[in-house]
Amino acid sequence: MKTLEKTELGQFTTMKIGGVADKICFPSTIRELIDLIDKLMSKNEPWSLVGGGSNILASSQNIPGTVICTTGLNLIEQLGPDLLIAGAGVRLPRLSAYASKLSLSGMEFFEGIPGTVGGAVVMNAGAHGHSTNQILETVTVLDLKKGKVEVLTLKDIIFGYRISTINPQEQIVLSAKFRMVPDTEAAIRTRMKANNLARRSSQPIKDPSAGCTFKNPIELNMPAGKILDSIGAKNWTIGAAQVSSIHANFIINLGSADSQDVCKLISKMQESTFEKYNILLKPEIKPLGVFKESEAIIWTNADQTTNSSFIITK
Repeated sequence: MKTLEKTELGQFTTMKIGGVADKICFPSTIRELIDLIDKLMSKNEPWSLVGGGSNILASSQNIPGTVICTTGLNLIEQLGPDLLIAGAGVRLPRLSAYASKLSLSGMEFFEGIPGTVGGAVVMNAGAHGHSTNQILETVTVLDLKKGKVEVLTLKDIIFGYRISTINPQEQIVLSAKFRMVPDTEAAIRTRMKANNLARRSSQPIKDPSAGCTFKNPIELNMPAGKILDSIGAKNWTIGAAQVSSIHANFIINLGSADSQDVCKLISKMQESTFEKYNILLKPEIKPLGVFKESEAIIWTNADQTTNSSFIITK
C-alpha cells in the first residue's frame, strides 16, 4: 500500500487547498482498506477518508492522523447484461465512459463530475435532472459499529437532494452496483457530449474549486447560483479565494488561497443571502481537518456537522 508521510493534502483535492497530513494512505484493495481502518481504530488513532478530493474543504492547518484516499479502489466489472459494479474510488467520468462502451445508458449525467463512486453514493450526486439513487442497485459498506461488511439495498437507504442516510462516520462505502438501460453507444455519447458542453459553458472547470459551494435551498424555487448572482456575489474576493465570474455558486482558488479565505468568503455569502432572502444557505462542501470555531460556524449554523471529518478549536 502506497503511504506518504508529512505531505500536503492540497495536492489531492480539487480546490488545491489542504495542510500537511501526518500520513496519507492509498489502499489498492478492499482488504487493505479494512485492515488499515481496523488498525487505526484499535490504536484509537485519528483518521479521515477522501475520494477524488472534490466537495471538500481541507483545513490549511496540519491534518492530524491518517488520511485514507480511496482512489486505488478503482475496479469496474460487468456482472450482467445491464449491471455494473464499481469500487468506491472509481472516478465518475471513467465509469460513465465505461458504461457507454458497453452500450449501457443511465450514467450520462456523471460526465464531467469530478467525484468518485463513494462520494456520489453518500451525497446522492446528480446533474441535469438525474441523481445517483436512480441507477443504484446495492451499496457494499464497512459498518464500523458492527465491524463487518454489509450489502445495503435501496430499502435500507433514504435518499434526498444531495444527501443520503449513509453516514461516513459509521459506514464506509466499498463498492456499488448500478442497474443500467441498453441503448446505442452513439446515442449515449451524444448525451454525454451535451452534458459536458453544458458544464463547460456554465461552470469554471479550468479553475481549482471544490464544486458547488451550496445546496439549492428548498425554501426558494431558485438555485443557489441564481440567488447568489442576484446579490452580486460574482467576483467577490477574500484573500486568494474568489466567487467565480462564470457561476456564483463556485468558489475558485486564484492560486494561493487557504481554508481561512474560503471560510470567510462562504460566511459573507451566507450573511448577504440571509439579509435579502431570510434563508441560510447550506454548504454542499464538507470540512476536513482542524477549523477554528469562527470558521466552522459556516457548517454548524447550517446544521452541517453530520457526515464530515473535522475538529473545531477555539
